[in-house]
Amino acid sequence: MANPVMNSIVKDWSTQQTTPAGYPAMPGYQPASQQAPNPYGGSTNPYAQGGAGNAAQNTYPAPQGAPVYGVPQDQQGAYNDSMASYEAMMNAPAADAVDRGTMTFDDVVVKSIMCFGLLLVGATAGWMTGIVAMNVALVLFFASCAVTLGLAIFIRLSKKIRPGAIVTYSLIEGFSLGVISYTFEAFFPGIVISAVLATLVVIGTTLAAFMLGFVRNSSTLTRVAGIGSVAFFFYYLVTFALSVTGMVDMRSVNSITVFGIPLGVIIGVLAVFIGVLCLVRDFDAVKVGVASNVPVKYAWLCTFAIMTDVIWIYLEILKILSYLMRRN
Repeated sequence: MANPVMNSIVKDWSTQQTTPAGYPAMPGYQPASQQAPNPYGGSTNPYAQGGAGNAAQNTYPAPQGAPVYGVPQDQQGAYNDSMASYEAMMNAPAADAVDRGTMTFDDVVVKSIMCFGLLLVGATAGWMTGIVAMNVALVLFFASCAVTLGLAIFIRLSKKIRPGAIVTYSLIEGFSLGVISYTFEAFFPGIVISAVLATLVVIGTTLAAFMLGFVRNSSTLTRVAGIGSVAFFFYYLVTFALSVTGMVDMRSVNSITVFGIPLGVIIGVLAVFIGVLCLVRDFDAVKVGVASNVPVKYAWLCTFAIMTDVIWIYLEILKILSYLMRRN
């Protein structure tokens, strides 16, 4: 039985125009023989292959050294030079922290070595001055303490980073440490080398614990370190004023025992603990500064902060050992 729908489709298909290959032609299709000539000359298909003429027409790249389209003739040389510079810049290796002028761990290490070296030079000078003329050393000691206190406040409060002030502080503070160390060594032989070794152990342990992730900086740690350091600063001022005026004998006060432990040792251990917290805070400041690509000049502030922490820890350990050796 015939299907009228299929018959209609076959009828339409038989009357539909087809291509030479037998496929249905799209509306508007014209055989190649009936196409209009190419107004630009040559073959109708500009991309057709074959023939010397077509090959010549399909060669589009301009020869090397040819003028660049859109660039004036008198600017062709400058354009080529700028393009060469651009290509050299794009092919150059990526800039590192040194090229960008940002702080690196090496910057902090190098500046720390330099400042601690100056600290050692000043300490040697103070020690030798104490050997030659103790009275002169004491006068210079009090003068150097006043100068270093002023420099420390100036460095902390200055709106600009002062590398010269930090270097000067390292040298003069070293002289003060030399006089103090010689004085303690005169009363307690062997105490200085013990204090130096203990300080190195504390700093090395703190640094290793920080790098391994056992201790981390936090907002609580920062607050405790800040409040504790300020509290001890005023404690030192008050005790110094009381000792100088003779109102209180701080040596007797520090000798008072609490559960058999001298009060001076308890205060000293607490001060060392606060100093270690400050050290962790400053280690973290270096880490964050390097990660944040802060300017290289901030390496001086990081060095100054770490150096003051180390000096504080050393002095407190020196006092703790003196209390313990005094009891023996």
